[in-house]
This record gives sequence, structure tokens and C-alpha cells, in this order.
Amino acid sequence: MFEEFVNQGVFSVVDEIYREDMVDHQPLPGAPEGRPGVKYTIAGLRAGFPDLHVTIEDMSAHGDYVVIHNTWRGTHLGEILGMAPTGRSIESRGVVVWRLADGLIAERWGIDVESNMLAQLGMRRLHRGGRPGRAAGLETLAGPSAVPVVNILSIAPGRTDRWRELQAELAGPRLAEYEASRRRAGIVRESFWLRQAGAEFVVHYVEARDPAAAGRRLRDSAAPFDCWLRAAAHEVYGADPWAMLAEGPAAAAGHAWTLPVELAPVGQP
Repeated sequence: MFEEFVNQGVFSVVDEIYREDMVDHQPLPGAPEGRPGVKYTIAGLRAGFPDLHVTIEDMSAHGDYVVIHNTWRGTHLGEILGMAPTGRSIESRGVVVWRLADGLIAERWGIDVESNMLAQLGMRRLHRGGRPGRAAGLETLAGPSAVPVVNILSIAPGRTDRWRELQAELAGPRLAEYEASRRRAGIVRESFWLRQAGAEFVVHYVEARDPAAAGRRLRDSAAPFDCWLRAAAHEVYGADPWAMLAEGPAAAAGHAWTLPVELAPVGQP
């Protein structure tokens, strides 16, 4: 998995060692389900970090579960999730957990792996709950059931740099306030990813047990941090993303949106 697939880019390994219906609870945003999603995530990481290399620090097995403590290293020389190359070298320590079934990897959890890599670039992805577990016996690891919602936000002309500054603030000095705010609202995962298709836009992805209720809480909140973030969002998008979430049926319908060409795996047409 690590030596051939991640480090060398031998993607055929996925078809040999993963179940076709495997579940990845921490994929890159936009990843499809199953084996294609595994390839998508590593393709995106290798495109952003062409010298990506994983070192296994320790590994242990517990029944059907395998736990790997590893270190991910790479240099940001390519675009990742809409962020242009920075040339920064990153080192991220984390834990990967696999559940095996019939000798193949059936589920994967990444703990502080991709999220730490992205945070070092000033990007932030909130994924407390992970994807809802679909296989038997996985509810305790997968976290609470959550409903995914996607909305598209247009960036106001000349506001891209401010968008990057805002992401860096949420990942850095205001991280604790941000996560506390999301816990209050009932959000278990939130992502903002910058894309470009003629004009720049942001894909806003949220998972919550009740997305509309979470949106209403954030839209109507008088907490200082929530007021600050709504104002910053208006500055960047000219709109309140959480008010859009609060619309309920309209926001939920966004989840039926089909991935456009712009969100295909990096390096593929």
C-alpha cells in the first residue's frame, strides 16, 4: 500500500488489496466512492506533492483492524484543492486504521494525516465524524450519522487573496473558536475548496445531522466569532454560506449535483 501505491504511484495495487465497495472516511474532497476514491485521493496528494513519501513508524493488528503510525513527507510543487504551489516542504505524522474483510481493506480512517498536511498549507478541513459507516459494526468508529450538503459560492472579483487569508485564519489563530462554533451548530465536517472554471468559485461541503438547523444556528448566532465569520464571508462571497444552508430543501438538492469536469482527479481529463 505505502511503498508501491503511495510512494511510487503504482495505482494497480488498489485493485489488488481493497474491496470494490471499500469506505474511506477521510478522503480528499470530491472523491468518489469505493476504489476510485482511493485512487483519487492519492492522485490528488501526489499531484500536489510529487515527491510524496510515507514512512511506517509502527504497525499493529487487533482482530480485523490494522493500525499504522506513519509519517508523510513531501514538497508542495503542484496544485492541490485549488491552491497553487508554494514550494513548502511538509512533514505530517498521523495514524491510519484499516478494517480488513476477506483479506482485503474494507474501510479506512486517517487520523491527523491529510488534515495536518493541508493545515500546514493554510487550508482547513473539519472532519470530526467522518463518513457514516456502511458496514456492520462500524458505527462507533464512524461517528454520528450525518447528511451531506454541497453549495457553490462565487468569489467576488479581487477577493481570492482575502479568501486565502480567511482560510489561514481558520486553520491558525482562530481554529479553536472555529471548531467550537461548528460543534455548537452540530456540524461534523466542513470543507471549502477553491476551483476555477473561467471564474473562481468555492465548493462548500457540509455534513451535519440536520444541515438546515445547523445553518439556522450559524445564520442567527450572536456569538462574536460567528458574527465575525459571517461578515468575512460576505466580504469574500457577497453572501452568507450558512444562510444558504438554512434554506433546507434548496441546499439539500445541491447534494444531487454531479461532479463536473473541474473536480475530476488531478492529471486526468
